[in-house]
Amino acid sequence: MTYPMVESARQNRILAAVPLNHYARLVEHLKPVDLAAGQVICEAGEALDFVYFPTTCTASLVSHTADGGSSELAMTGRDGMVGVSLVLGSGSMNHRAVVQCAGQAYKMPVDVFQTELTRCRELQQLALCYVQSLITQMAQSIVCIGHHSVSERLCYWLLFNQDALLSDQLNVTHETIANMLGVRRESITQALGKLQSAGLVASGRGRINILDRDGLTDCVCECFSLVTAETRRLYARAERSPITDAGLDDFQEPLVEDALLHRYQDAYDFAPVGFVSLDKSGQVVQTNLAGAIMLDVQRSQRSPMAFVLHMNVSDQARFQDFHQEVLSGKCRRYCEVTLSATDHRPEMMVRIDATLDDVGDECRLVMIDVTQEKRQVAQELDHERLQQMQLATQPFMLWFKDQEGRLVSANATLMDDWQHLATDTTLEKVDFKSMDIDFRAQPRLRVSSSSSRGA
Repeated sequence: MTYPMVESARQNRILAAVPLNHYARLVEHLKPVDLAAGQVICEAGEALDFVYFPTTCTASLVSHTADGGSSELAMTGRDGMVGVSLVLGSGSMNHRAVVQCAGQAYKMPVDVFQTELTRCRELQQLALCYVQSLITQMAQSIVCIGHHSVSERLCYWLLFNQDALLSDQLNVTHETIANMLGVRRESITQALGKLQSAGLVASGRGRINILDRDGLTDCVCECFSLVTAETRRLYARAERSPITDAGLDDFQEPLVEDALLHRYQDAYDFAPVGFVSLDKSGQVVQTNLAGAIMLDVQRSQRSPMAFVLHMNVSDQARFQDFHQEVLSGKCRRYCEVTLSATDHRPEMMVRIDATLDDVGDECRLVMIDVTQEKRQVAQELDHERLQQMQLATQPFMLWFKDQEGRLVSANATLMDDWQHLATDTTLEKVDFKSMDIDFRAQPRLRVSSSSSRGA
């Protein structure tokens, strides 16, 4: 079974800071999208359909003039989101959002995001912190444009995108950077040439490799450190525990227990096998992400679900018997069933291990996808049956001996005339190499002994 990389959405700093109990609800509405360089995410003044949380791409908020000029107001990467106007109560953006470095983001429908802002206080706080961070970046860009050189601003742009992409290679053209900084392409080419001569970067066709980050940091203007420090401060404030330092010792043990609980919840939610809990009547009461994917259900679904309705009819009675045996307190058992095909996946064969909880009210299942394994075994059995049929119908005599020369298998032709062959020792004189058929060109036969060979 192939599982979506749900954990990769938490590469985004906002989503990573959302508590797991809320994130488990959000992740059902997050869809990964691949964004190409130059792709317009949203136009100024148009209603937003989705908010985007970048993970491996960067985007810019761009303002355009009447004569076709453009300038970058701010950049967004994995520490932010595209669609901050929704946090402030507006349904559209004032500026165009354009992808600068290609990569992946996760999108969420606007209506879901707005609902979650009211349900999850942490998400609202994180989003507001990012709005403030974005305002800081925009304000500092005004100072940067008026007081700093193209080379300093270029270093800022390169360092920001390196941090956002977690990569030393930026797939971007000189023309794109020039448009974002509002300068001529020749100015970017000249500034990159100086940085390359200093051994700080390596510039190629549509590609810039950062070789010396420390060197770039020495060349960048103070705007980069100011914006970075403010962003870090804002997120630290949003993620900080409400417990004061004065009472920290009193709460130390609960904090450790809470950290262990979060670690367990993470392992449970993102395990590559399905965890499902059933009540005594066989209704699904809880499932992790992999289990929800296997059953093709939404974890937020509140209506009761009978587990047997997700499997083929021919397996339902057998599973119900199995369920009752587990509830009766018998030793841990397992069974294999076939989950019915859905709109999102084909039939799936699963092995189910089950045990009873400590109270005796719930049956806890572990589901493992064995579809490929079962199909492979079935194919091998079919192949073996075909070979045995071919062996039985051969007009010549065929047998197999082990390494010590003992006969371990023979076809019907040989067995029918066994007495004659055994009497005149023909069996010891005949070799398959003397027969007309080339056995080496035939499919390999599975025989009763793993050490057997043709003789």
